Amino acid sequence: MVSRNGCHFRGLIILESHKATRKKILIFVGPSGSGKTTIGEKLSELGYKKLVTTTTRKPRSGESEGVDYYFRETHELNDDDFIEQTQYNQKTYGLTKKEVDDSLNKNDIVHVCLDRNGAKVMKKEYPDEAVVIFINISQEEMINRMQKRGDSEIIIQERIDHCNETGELDPPEETDFIVQNHDMKKAVTDILHIIDRIK
Repeated sequence: MVSRNGCHFRGLIILESHKATRKKILIFVGPSGSGKTTIGEKLSELGYKKLVTTTTRKPRSGESEGVDYYFRETHELNDDDFIEQTQYNQKTYGLTKKEVDDSLNKNDIVHVCLDRNGAKVMKKEYPDEAVVIFINISQEEMINRMQKRGDSEIIIQERIDHCNETGELDPPEETDFIVQNHDMKKAVTDILHIIDRIK
């Protein structure tokens, strides 16, 4: 299952030892339904700072400025503000350098959910701090979770097609750790073990 000199330990696959440095950015990558967002929420509940992305879309009901996103108008932003960004439904989503640097100045461990491209950019910009954690599930598990959260069959099929086209069910080459998310509590425990390992 591991192709790059990895080892398996209690559901946790370590692909490489990570260079020791005090500040770390945990970057969660995985397909839709993998549980990466929920894992991030659990870490936030434990006191670990989430990196907040910036978007040009309007806030949805229940969303808070600076907690879910930083909500900005297009004219307020420049491309140079972002480390990484993507377009979805004609709206910009991205992580700013200011958010990363300010958060690292105040915290030793921060976390964020990104797509494969975002993880690649972060590894380039923060080679010593960035730790890419791939949240692994099977396609069957992905479908079951999307069904349980109420996604329509059309949306589910679109996401499956997207995963197959982009290889999102496979870890990107920048991956440092793979966590099997068959059980949320165990997955969070494994990530806490990762934090202990990289401190």
